[in-house]
Amino acid sequence: MFLKDVKQGLVWVIGLLVVLTLCFAGVASAQKTTITFWQAGGSEELIALTRRIINDFEEKYPDVTVNYQVIPWAEDPHVKYQTAILGGTMADVFSLGDPFQYVLAAAGALEPLNEYIPEDMLNDFVPATIDRNTIDGKLVALPWYVSVRALFYRSDLLAEEGIPEPTTSWTWDEFVEYTKRLTKDTDGDGKIDQYGFGTSGQYVSQYLPFLWQNDADFLDDKNEVATSTDPKAIEALQFYIDLVREHNVVPPGSTTIDLHEIQRMFANGQVALFIDAQDTAFAFDREPLLEGKFGVGLLPHTVRHASFSGADVVAISATSKNKEAAWQFMEHLLSPSAMADYCLLSGFTPVRASVSEYEEFQHPLRAPFLEQAQLGSMFYYSTPSASAFTRIIRPHVQEVMEGQKTVEQAMAEIADLINEEFAR
Repeated sequence: MFLKDVKQGLVWVIGLLVVLTLCFAGVASAQKTTITFWQAGGSEELIALTRRIINDFEEKYPDVTVNYQVIPWAEDPHVKYQTAILGGTMADVFSLGDPFQYVLAAAGALEPLNEYIPEDMLNDFVPATIDRNTIDGKLVALPWYVSVRALFYRSDLLAEEGIPEPTTSWTWDEFVEYTKRLTKDTDGDGKIDQYGFGTSGQYVSQYLPFLWQNDADFLDDKNEVATSTDPKAIEALQFYIDLVREHNVVPPGSTTIDLHEIQRMFANGQVALFIDAQDTAFAFDREPLLEGKFGVGLLPHTVRHASFSGADVVAISATSKNKEAAWQFMEHLLSPSAMADYCLLSGFTPVRASVSEYEEFQHPLRAPFLEQAQLGSMFYYSTPSASAFTRIIRPHVQEVMEGQKTVEQAMAEIADLINEEFAR
């Protein structure tokens, strides 16, 4: 009788333990990991797409919830990031504009991704973009996309002059010849109303490619010393300045003109050629005024092909308490399907080889940017002092454009100021 009672008691206890285990398991499964994702800027359409990508992720990983926040560029996300890092409130995953990752990496704020990323995923990214985000052997961020600059042209205006479309890039000599032919008085009133080339001294992305094309730069390869006094650098900047001051193929006000104004002039037929990124191409493709009247080709070149590229990158905070979940989300956000959707909607260029091979990216308005990227897509300076260099370079180039100093004077002053910055 005693043994029977014991057996019944054990059965009861075991049954109770099973019930309790199931109950606690239910409670545990109900507990979700929450990660925060901050996105720097984005249109309404891209924000909506990102939300769909997040929803797909949460369906795939039901135990993870993503708290998604967009920080408009007008609010300067990078300032917010620095404040959040100091306050210990940084998001788990966040996007940021290149080259700001170098600032955060120097502060130890970025989680190295080397141990997270699978080899097949790593090898699928364009090698240059991996190199770009590797600092002292640590992969601190991954690119979301790149924004490559190429040459926009009014095909109707080129046809009127019998000028071949730049499906392959022109040389510098050809570029000068063609911009002169495209600069003219179209209504006979004695005033130029159509210019061959639209540009602005406000943006370093407008003239840096000319230095790179001449195998020159404002800084050396290690970003440790100024090289603006190099004869090749002086020659390249002089070429750019001559377009403005000697050849007169650039509209007045080019020192500080806004890029949106150049886009407007291009659409109105007041500018035949200008340099811009791929999102502009798709904005133009929706513009009835430009239907069948424009195309995109490679930038002119001399010693080598080169173009300016920008990017948004994605990183994980070094202080994140949910790094594994953060990586799961980052891997999903940068997956081929998600990247393809994002680039197709935004017009930007994908950075994974598998995505570039999609048929959709062979579109005539996408293929030139892919080709330009492959031939010579270069990024701004990989140093925490990059913004300081912009502040140094820009006003001196603008002064040369206005005829206040020579190229040689400006480049010597730029070199002195950059080297002073390095010495700090």
